[in-house]
This record gives sequence, structure tokens and C-alpha cells, in this order.
Amino acid sequence: MRQPVALLTLILTIALGVPKRAIATTIKIAQVSQETASLCRQVNDEQGLIVQKRPTPNSPTVGTVDANQQVKLIEGYRNIRGPAGRTWVEITAPISGFVSRGFPGNENNLIECSEVAAETPTEPSDQNTSIDNLPTETPSPTESTSQVDRNLCRQIDSKKAPRGLAVRTNATRRSEYKGKVPVDSQLTLVENYRLIPDRNGEKRKWVEITSPLSGFVSAGNLVECD
Repeated sequence: MRQPVALLTLILTIALGVPKRAIATTIKIAQVSQETASLCRQVNDEQGLIVQKRPTPNSPTVGTVDANQQVKLIEGYRNIRGPAGRTWVEITAPISGFVSRGFPGNENNLIECSEVAAETPTEPSDQNTSIDNLPTETPSPTESTSQVDRNLCRQIDSKKAPRGLAVRTNATRRSEYKGKVPVDSQLTLVENYRLIPDRNGEKRKWVEITSPLSGFVSAGNLVECD
């Protein structure tokens, strides 16, 4: 009698034990996914963010993260008040280091990934849209290529930068050095260019160029081409 009872007990244990472990595993995976999602942030700065080795703009640069790129905060993260009152936070992906969230009252450099998903509009899928209902594009007047190029042309102010200008990968002199433009050279700005504040808070503006090599230069050293 003992043998059938033991066999029945074993069968019941297997029958009931496996689903319990499977359920426990599923719950654990869901918890990990939720924790990972809560650490997800998206870069909310159109120029991207510089990743520093330590929570200070004077520390070595580890790399950069682009605008709208997702990053992962370190577990148990906390806001770190750095020099000049800037707020920093540590990230682990896509690279490890510290990024600035901004200043108190304006800590908008990072937003939660869930906010981005909620704000993304869903495009209606109407397959029966008549061609007559499609919006008509009105051609806008365009300037000639030569005139556009002329408007984007700049040259180096020899009085302010007699040795030429350094070209950087980002709008800060702490970013990677790409090369140098001689003082007698002409530069071409990107279309729809704008002056960009220094990423590390220095009192200078930057502008992006496309030639003679692409990158960022100090805008205060440029004048319009003759």
C-alpha cells in the first residue's frame, strides 16, 4: 500500500510543483522588466548630452548620447548636486558615466520613456482616403544654390583668431578635437543654423559647420564672407 501512495504523492508533487515554479518565474521576469522600464530615460536635449566620468563638467568626457536616445539609470540612482548647482545622475547604458539633468527648477534634460510613448500620436490608417482629399502642397519660392551658399559662407576674423579655429565634435571645447581651420579659409554653416550655448556653461556660443570639415566652431570668431 505504501508504494502506490508514494507514487501518487510523487505524481501530485510534479503536477502541482511545475506550474508553481513556472508562475514564479513569470512573475520574476515581469518584475525585472518593470524595474528596467522604471530606470529608462530619454534624452530631451536636442543637442544631446555629454557623458562625464564624474558628476562635474571638468571631469574627463566618456562619450555622448544623442537627442531622443534612451539611457538607463543606475539602480538606486539619486540626484547629485554638482558645481554651480547643476544636477547630475549616473547612467549605465548605453555607456557608463554621469549626465547633467539641468539646474534645479529646470531639470528637463532627461524624461521618462513612458512619457514619450504616451505623447507619441497614433497616425490614423484610412486606406480609403480619396486622392481629392489629400492636402495640396504649395511650392515655396527657393533661392538659387549659389545665393544659399553665399548666405551660409563665413570666414575667420583674423583679429580674434589669428591662428585659425579648432573644430570640435560638440558645442564645447571639452569635446573631441576634429581638426583646425586656417585663418585664411572660408567655412560653410549648416542650413537653418543657429547659435548654440556652450554645453558646459562657458560664456561662448557655437555654430555647426559642414566644410571644410564638419563639426562645431566658436561663433564669436566668424564674420560674413566678403
